[in-house]
Amino acid sequence: MIKLNQKQRIILKHIDGMSNRSIANELHMSKDTVNKYVAEYEQKKQELLANNPEADTKELIYAIVEKPKYNSDNREPSKVTPEILEAIEECLKINEWRRANGMSKQQMKKIDIYEHLVDKRKFDISYSTVKRLVKSIEDRHKEAFIRQEYSYGDICEFDWGTVKLDIGGLGYSAYQMAVFTPAKSGYRYAMLFKAQDTPSFQQSHAEFFSHCKGNYKTMVYDNMRVAVRKFVGLHEKEPTKALTELSIYYGFNFRFTNIAKGNEKGHVERSVEYVRRKVFSEPGNDKFDTIAEANQFLLAGCIKLNNKVSSNGEIPMEVFREEQKRLLPNLPKFESCIYSEYRVDKYSTILVNQNHYSVPDKLVGKIVSVKMFTDKIIVYYDNNIVAKHERSFKVHDWNIDIYHYLRTLHKKPGALQGSTALLQADTQIKNIYKKYYTRDAKTFLQILEIIYEKGIHAVTEALKELEKLSPMDMSADKVKVICESRQERENLKDISYTDHLTEKSKNTLFKYDQLAALQSGKLKKEAV
Repeated sequence: MIKLNQKQRIILKHIDGMSNRSIANELHMSKDTVNKYVAEYEQKKQELLANNPEADTKELIYAIVEKPKYNSDNREPSKVTPEILEAIEECLKINEWRRANGMSKQQMKKIDIYEHLVDKRKFDISYSTVKRLVKSIEDRHKEAFIRQEYSYGDICEFDWGTVKLDIGGLGYSAYQMAVFTPAKSGYRYAMLFKAQDTPSFQQSHAEFFSHCKGNYKTMVYDNMRVAVRKFVGLHEKEPTKALTELSIYYGFNFRFTNIAKGNEKGHVERSVEYVRRKVFSEPGNDKFDTIAEANQFLLAGCIKLNNKVSSNGEIPMEVFREEQKRLLPNLPKFESCIYSEYRVDKYSTILVNQNHYSVPDKLVGKIVSVKMFTDKIIVYYDNNIVAKHERSFKVHDWNIDIYHYLRTLHKKPGALQGSTALLQADTQIKNIYKKYYTRDAKTFLQILEIIYEKGIHAVTEALKELEKLSPMDMSADKVKVICESRQERENLKDISYTDHLTEKSKNTLFKYDQLAALQSGKLKKEAV
């Protein structure tokens, strides 16, 4: 079986116009294998672009980016990792600061750096490797920058930046800003997320390409965790599954910058600082009610910046409009999520990223499938959705839906008082419990079932009516009868309204027929 990145290379070379035979020769693989993956890609892509309402878009997207199955049991991790390189860089930066501040005798030597990595950071690395890495980094000298000329729709750079905002009145927290900057136009696009993770990485690309109505031929990244799975030697990097899926689906190539070489993607490096300062630095521009409101403000700010004249005398928006004509074809938005499976614990919850999410209590001990998006968690069992939750970004948080526990609570009504399920229930539900049923948990559980069927508003109105008629007997049966009675009255109003319209239409048509008959008779007399 071929690897996912081999599948990516096949598709990208096919997009570039190479024949299947040439691709097979260059990649040293069977022509039948190349034919298979090219045919699959073209078929699924055509189905997506056909806008067939019966086609399942999510399934087609998954089919395009699905990785071939292969055995990875014998793979060994590389000794030199991005974490080790970053740790050495930190030590050398400390040395540089100490030299600048008259503390040159307190610098760390190579052996000190090695001991720090092994003893304090617990890295598995040899002293000879550390010496080689330190020498390689220290031997760097100032480079001469070579001016580049870019083509329309060719290269776009991506990076993350951190922004501290007060959203929802919860105080200032760090939010992750995904920033895109095409090299040719200098156009800027940014989005805010709560975390710098795989769903956010993929969704940011899907939203950007949708905004552009197409995508660029090459994307440029630094050594971020969501893009680089691991280093293969010193300079070769293996992309993550998330990046490879995006590359296969949208048909773009990608490359990584060298470590500590921000100038290799200088457009977006400047954009992160520029957008953050220009959009959020003014007083009052750092407080929002929701993250959606903050993103609307950010997009408006980016559009404003893109319409300003840049240092080269061009307006990014105008160059971008010209660039759009040369982008790769626009595809339906990629579904950005992490798919995984979990076993339901004894509390009828699943543990996702250290947070608990409830599922129906009949699933205790079962294996469920989970899709984690940037803002929500969807749980499936037997291919059916059984639970939906807003995604929590806290640690050790419990997200409980009281309706998931009705079966158990009917057996143990005494467990309702003080339960997490009741504490996290809707405010209106808690008010109903406190006002009418604090001493009658069984009836309250029956009321919850009626709320689930009829809706909270209908039950609240029914309880108010019942309180006037029979305040000493607030049984679930009476509440249900009142709800159904009110629904019948509403239906009668609709029928009456419909009958009135029908009768009015009949009268109008009758008068029209009379008028037509009179007109016809008059024409006959004139003809005679």
